[in-house]
Amino acid sequence: MSDLNKNNLPVGWEIDDYANIVTTISTNGKKVNQKQYEVSGKYPVIDQGKEDCSGYCNDEEKVIDANFPILVFGDHTRAVKSINNPFVAGADGVKVLQPSGAITPKLLFYFTQYLAISIKDKGYARHYQWVAKELIGIPPENEQIRIVEKIEELFSELDKGIESLKTAKAQLAVYRQALLKHAFEGKLTEEWRKDNADKLESPEQLLQHIQQEREARYQEQFDDWKQEVEKWKADGKEGKKPTKPKKPKIFPALEEKEIGALPVLPKNWQWIRLGNLINGSAQNGIYKPSSDYGQGNYIVRIDDFYDGSLVKKDGFKRLTLTKEELKTYALEPSDILVNRVNSIEYLGKCCEIPKLDEPIVFESNIMKFKVLNDFLKGSFLTSYLSSFSGKNRICDNAKHAVNQASINQTDVGMTPVPICCINEQNQIADILEQKLTVVEHELSNIEINLKKSDILRQSILKKAFSGQIVPQDSGDEPASELLKKIAIEKLELAEKLKAEKEAARKSKSYC
Repeated sequence: MSDLNKNNLPVGWEIDDYANIVTTISTNGKKVNQKQYEVSGKYPVIDQGKEDCSGYCNDEEKVIDANFPILVFGDHTRAVKSINNPFVAGADGVKVLQPSGAITPKLLFYFTQYLAISIKDKGYARHYQWVAKELIGIPPENEQIRIVEKIEELFSELDKGIESLKTAKAQLAVYRQALLKHAFEGKLTEEWRKDNADKLESPEQLLQHIQQEREARYQEQFDDWKQEVEKWKADGKEGKKPTKPKKPKIFPALEEKEIGALPVLPKNWQWIRLGNLINGSAQNGIYKPSSDYGQGNYIVRIDDFYDGSLVKKDGFKRLTLTKEELKTYALEPSDILVNRVNSIEYLGKCCEIPKLDEPIVFESNIMKFKVLNDFLKGSFLTSYLSSFSGKNRICDNAKHAVNQASINQTDVGMTPVPICCINEQNQIADILEQKLTVVEHELSNIEINLKKSDILRQSILKKAFSGQIVPQDSGDEPASELLKKIAIEKLELAEKLKAEKEAARKSKSYC
């Protein structure tokens, strides 16, 4: 709510309902849906998205008829755009608003932005009905010009700072990827290998130990299963018979041609299929509709992990589960999660599960697997898969659909990953943790300052909206005089249109 009233506005200002200072221009029969957008054309398509232009259209009959500049308000998104040239409206959620003249189009654009962030966020519901009921202050005409100048001066300074922050953020992202690239090409530990030759294993020894551990882990699972079956029989075969563990799937070794297309590794390193490092089979998470979220156990969703780490960005959601569901989908420390369904930008992102304070499960568009911890450090693997190279390789065989892509267990299993002995993995993990902690700290500071910039932008708009951003000038003609002029102009225009209609009617009757 804007909380405006005539008493808290400066002298010379007037106040009115927002709906009275704009005219809503109909878009009936003129809107185009997203499938009709062209990549180029004569007229831009303006919809409620964040982009200034979402596509193009060449249909003259779809062009919005208005006196420019006008405003476009995103009914669902609350995005506000100032439009200066003919355009075509995107389908659904677009309100086209013609300023009445009481407030200059540029200042009305800023005031509407403030109202859009002031009203309660209704999610994907429609918002313009609430903006239309808000009160809005109308400054004297000369003061409107000064307010716009001041807003743009302050925004210009703010935008320079934001641009610097975004540049720093991009540079840190480049540095992070360069660091990961060097890590998994063996460059970060080149000196360490020279000084610790006695701690290295040959690739052949490494692969032999991995295979032996896989077999030993399977035998443990098999022995546990036999004990569970005996107990099940002793209990009168009550309930479902325990599921027999599957033998570890053996993925084909990388061919010479495949290895030749991969970066050259140090002498004691080896490219190996990720599936041959997995202990058992990968597993997809539990499916529950979002309406079931509320109480119970935490559930990890695709927005809860980034760059190899589990993070509570907006706080975990909770889900009420049965004992069987909790047993089936519960996560354990060192489990690896991979996003298996998403837009291509986020497909394949992963994390390693840390020590947990309570049981947590994971949702269906995520895949879980366990690695052979004696020979593969989880953070080493997730750091590689979070690198530009690793992410590309895990998504090499992604299946693409509308607005999303997917990978399956075979795609993940076939992914080539570089490995070295566990001692060198530990060394790489320590170096990355040290350097990436600094990167994450800097990125966190940048995000904090970007949020502060948003708050400052809102503060500037609030001061402008309430008449506190520029000093008043007693010589300004009050807004009441401007409104009188507008009222007279409207009356004259109405009389002119009435006279034209009457003349047309008489002309028609003589024919």
